[in-house]
Amino acid sequence: MDETDVPAQRAQTRQDTRFPQADVDQGRTGGHQGPSGEGAPAPVGVTPSRPDRPGVTAVRSRATFTDLRRSPSRGRSGPLSVSFVAHPDWDRSQVAYAVSRKVGNAVERNRLRRRLRAIVADCAADLPVGAYQVRSSDGGPALDFDELKVAMSQALDKATSRSSERMGT
Repeated sequence: MDETDVPAQRAQTRQDTRFPQADVDQGRTGGHQGPSGEGAPAPVGVTPSRPDRPGVTAVRSRATFTDLRRSPSRGRSGPLSVSFVAHPDWDRSQVAYAVSRKVGNAVERNRLRRRLRAIVADCAADLPVGAYQVRSSDGGPALDFDELKVAMSQALDKATSRSSERMGT
């Protein structure tokens, strides 16, 4: 195909793309009948966090990350490692998740992060209030949910018990 074979102008589209009147269902009204019932309903509003439920929030402060990096209160179990800094004056715990690229591709890392979040949310009521950083090595995705839950509880116990030993309780 040469350059001379290609037309320089675009072909015009036909304007009458609608069905001819003879092919339209005559029993149906022609006007707009409102929104269809498909799709998700419109959101009503944001649900506020409930103070009676002890949940966790994400670590946002640079100072908290610095404290976690310097914290001697650490626990390790299997592929998981947890750092802990006690903050008894806070109303709820804060958690950060560190899952490196060595763990796997983005899908595997996000799946592991969601599983870790679910485990921490389940045991949030039993945790001392403070900041936590949960790290995973490349063996994290290989564990099933129950094995991951056991490793997480052991790492959390080690990190929080070392912190309470230093505080003298």
